[in-house]
Amino acid sequence: MDFGLGILTFGTLGFMVAFGYLSVRAIEKQRREGGPKSTLAADGPRRRAPAETTAQTEAA
Repeated sequence: MDFGLGILTFGTLGFMVAFGYLSVRAIEKQRREGGPKSTLAADGPRRRAPAETTAQTEAA
C-alpha cells in the first residue's frame, strides 16, 4: 500500500513539473515569434469587439 502511494505521489509531482515546463516553453516560443497580445495588456490592441445589446438578443 505504501509503495503504491509513493508511485502516485511522485507520479503526480512529476506530471505537474513536466506540464509546467512545457507550458513555459510554449509561452517563451509565443513571445519570441510575436504572438497575439491580450487586449488587457498595456501595449496590446486598443480595439474591442462590440457588445451585443439586450434589444438585439431579445429580437432574435
